[in-house]
Amino acid sequence: MTQTSREYMPVLRRKITTTLVGISVTATIAGCAATNTEPDSAASPSASNLSAAPSNSPSRHGPYEDGGYTVDGEYGTRGSSIGVAIKLEDDEITAVDVTPHATDETSLELQRRFADAVPALVVGKDIDDVRLDRVAGNSHTPAGFNDALEKIKAEASG
Repeated sequence: MTQTSREYMPVLRRKITTTLVGISVTATIAGCAATNTEPDSAASPSASNLSAAPSNSPSRHGPYEDGGYTVDGEYGTRGSSIGVAIKLEDDEITAVDVTPHATDETSLELQRRFADAVPALVVGKDIDDVRLDRVAGNSHTPAGFNDALEKIKAEASG
């Protein structure tokens, strides 16, 4: 190795290390952006923040009795809830209405955005195939919706 090569090796190592650190920081920031739960992170329900992915897919329990069902779905540790009304026909959700129960303005706005986004995600789907994850900037309200679905399935089975 020549004298010139030895002089450039530390510089080259620093550049490679800096590049790798930059890539790592960028990936970390991108990951944080994807899981941001701040109210401003989703000003409107768009396809990019809607999810009906059946993660931890519920088991099939149908057939269910056709009809309309209304329950409250609970979530969180402070008694948060939403009202959920669903109409079922042949195990398919044909209509849904979500009623926000929050009294805090920030939570109420999040529940309203959730309520507006839900019909596009669940109407026309088999109730056993629906499990919401993150919807319209909400990461907790979907748990209340999923709780309501379980209550409706239990009621419609009997």
